Amino acid sequence: MNPYVLSIRHTPAILVRMLDQISPERYTDVLQADRFNLVEVIAHITDWEDIVLDRLRQTVEHPGSTLVPFDEGQRAIDKNYMSKEPHHELEVFANRRRDTVSFLEELPVEKWSLSAVHPERGVLTVEDQANLILGHDVYHIEQLSEYFTVLHALVP
Repeated sequence: MNPYVLSIRHTPAILVRMLDQISPERYTDVLQADRFNLVEVIAHITDWEDIVLDRLRQTVEHPGSTLVPFDEGQRAIDKNYMSKEPHHELEVFANRRRDTVSFLEELPVEKWSLSAVHPERGVLTVEDQANLILGHDVYHIEQLSEYFTVLHALVP
């Protein structure tokens, strides 16, 4: 089993467990001015999963093509992340992540070296993109873990 696939398949379950331990009244608390709050993080991860899978498919179907960059802050505004319900968003994320995992599991090993060009990040292989998914997951898991320590926001 590919270590990236093995790891990223667990993110939805980890996030559900974390969310279930945080008091709902804390969901919109801003812990750091330059980062998303919990509601926005969950909406962002859910929204981003379609982009991730589309980029992977594009890389495999059109090697050498240019990936479209997105402004995540503007997307948060345009998609109104603050209006999202986190539990519902995590259900949607889990379904979308299953699609991403299935795509990667079914991808022959030799296709993991196919690449596309991201205007800001340069040439990215499928393997690089899988690594970025994992890094993105860990970044936001760490961010949500702050709710446990900074706010002592655990559900009683």
